[in-house]
Amino acid sequence: MYKAVATLAVAIFACTQLSNAAVPAAVGLRSLVGLGDPSWEIRDGNCTHAKITDLIYEEHVHKRRLPFSTRDATVEWFGDEIIYCVMAISQKFQAMGSTVEILRGGVGHNFVSLHMKSAKYHGLEYNIQIFGHYKR
Repeated sequence: MYKAVATLAVAIFACTQLSNAAVPAAVGLRSLVGLGDPSWEIRDGNCTHAKITDLIYEEHVHKRRLPFSTRDATVEWFGDEIIYCVMAISQKFQAMGSTVEILRGGVGHNFVSLHMKSAKYHGLEYNIQIFGHYKR
């Protein structure tokens, strides 16, 4: 019985990996990953075809390091446009340990809330870009 369950689990895992590999666009879909998944950078949605004319929000977030502490920042955007791409690109090396996550909203919504946090003894620096268009 144990062998059958283990074999089934391996088969399900393999099918999941194959389906993710077959759909390259699924890598950035937050709907599959879920909110609250901190990572070094975010490129969520259809960012490969984002047009500069669709740029609805841009901000440079920079917090200097403080000894013995972490730094954090929250960026929120609300508007009439439907978001199709959210990019939060770190300007520091990945080894510095800062993370960013989407707390609420994002792709498919007309609002987004991003939270950035640095590692202890380090600052954070992100370029935030949000692309969207009016619902047709």
